[in-house]
Amino acid sequence: MMQNKFSDILKFTFVILTAFALFITGVLFFWFEYRPGAIRKTCTKFAETESEKDVFVYEIIYRHCLRKHGIEYCASDGIKEE
Repeated sequence: MMQNKFSDILKFTFVILTAFALFITGVLFFWFEYRPGAIRKTCTKFAETESEKDVFVYEIIYRHCLRKHGIEYCASDGIKEE
């Protein structure tokens, strides 16, 4: 009887911890992978419409849009130069 209650408590705790870990993983994926990609896509479309085919103006608008949404602009797009 006592072991059955202990087993139920462990199962419940395991389910709660697993759900919490999945939730945290989902939030981290959204914040560091999905959100920046969606912002870059939005900023690209916005800069293309506003720049009127001028590459220099496009770059300025694109960088400003990224900064406005809280993303740092990296010219190498994540490629580390040594």
